[in-house]
Parts: sequence; C-alpha cells; structure tokens
Amino acid sequence: MSTEKKTDFAADAEAAVQLEAEAQTGPDITAYTHIFEKPFEFQGRTVTELTFNWGALTGEDHEVIEGDMLRHGQTLTIPAFTGPYLAGMAVRACVNRDDNGIRIVDADFLRALPLRDYHKIYFSARRFLLRSGS
Repeated sequence: MSTEKKTDFAADAEAAVQLEAEAQTGPDITAYTHIFEKPFEFQGRTVTELTFNWGALTGEDHEVIEGDMLRHGQTLTIPAFTGPYLAGMAVRACVNRDDNGIRIVDADFLRALPLRDYHKIYFSARRFLLRSGS
C-alpha cells in the first residue's frame, strides 16, 4: 500500500480559478506595506515594516527573476503560481534600503521570515499578478 500523497489537480485548478476571480473583484493594489506584529530581526537589522511597490516592476525585472530561476534549475510556468517567481518579485519590489541605498530584502531575508509574514507578502504579489491578468 502506497503512502504517497496524491495530488488532486482538478481541485488545484479550481482553486486557482477561484483565486483569480477574487483578485479581479478586489481593489487594484500596486503597493503593499507589510507591518510586522513583532519587530523582525535579521543579520543585525531590526525591521518593523516593509513596503513593496509592485507597480514599479518592469519587463527587465521579469527577465532578471526568470533568469535567476533558470540558473537555479527552476522553470517558470505561470508567474502568479510559481513560488520562486513571487519571491523574486518581493525582492525587486521592496523599496526599503539601508543607509548605503542597498536593498535590505534578499532571498535569504525572505526565507528567514516567519511563515505568516512570508505568506502575506507572497499573496500580495500573487494578487497583484492575478489582478493584472498574468
């Protein structure tokens, strides 16, 4: 008897259609400010909020994110449903910088986030893409 978990692709597809429909009826959110319930500490820096400007992303950002995925052996299928793509969007859309103008958010920063915070940011990127018809 197999203990492997079986994937219900029909249910996944139905959930994707429902998410897209919900995104289309909501407001067009091109920016998102994430406020942490508890300050987040990472590599000696304490962060209380992050702002993401999804609307500032360009075709060049898409190409850089996709190129990075390919270098890591990942394939882009549908951006709104590809985790590494959404994470790449978050890195590139975050407007927070250090005193030298360098991004404070990178892939390691995102992976270190508490799951609840990570998902809120991730789903904000997804809603933006679904709203734009991507």
